[in-house]
Amino acid sequence: MKTRRDFLRELIISVGGVTALTACGDAPVVVATATGEPGRFYTPEEMELVSRLSELIIPRTETPGALDVNVPGYVDGLMADWASEETQDAHRRALAEIDRRLSADGSFMALDETEAERSLAELDRSAFEEAAEDLGGYRTFKGYVTRSYFATEGGAQEELQWVGVPGRWDPDVLVTDRQGV
Repeated sequence: MKTRRDFLRELIISVGGVTALTACGDAPVVVATATGEPGRFYTPEEMELVSRLSELIIPRTETPGALDVNVPGYVDGLMADWASEETQDAHRRALAEIDRRLSADGSFMALDETEAERSLAELDRSAFEEAAEDLGGYRTFKGYVTRSYFATEGGAQEELQWVGVPGRWDPDVLVTDRQGV
């Protein structure tokens, strides 16, 4: 089970990684934009899987979904620009294991929406049980998806409703001598 300290360490690392990527200047972080297109890291098949999983993990509601803010492209950029070779290899193995687990009763990509949701919900439930291990990297993958979503403009501004300057700002406030008060 993760402790609060583990969670905070991972959050700080993810924010640091996102900050480092935005400081890269000319390097485009988000490249792949459509399901099934190859990314700089993902193959077309992997991009399809990542897109489908992202869409099921964070679907569109009254706020944008994972595909609306291009989470697959964002994670592709993270893997291509930020991840070490060890992290990239572990991520590819995790995707293959996730697909294998979800495709136990047939191809996950061929399942209709309801069956795909059910299959992913079962994997999610078993992956997040109290004593469960990471089940082939699913929890790590879901973490990439959710952190990437909230690091995007749409995820931060519309879902979290982040506002640069909350409340009212008055630049001309009269400052008086408080001794006379």
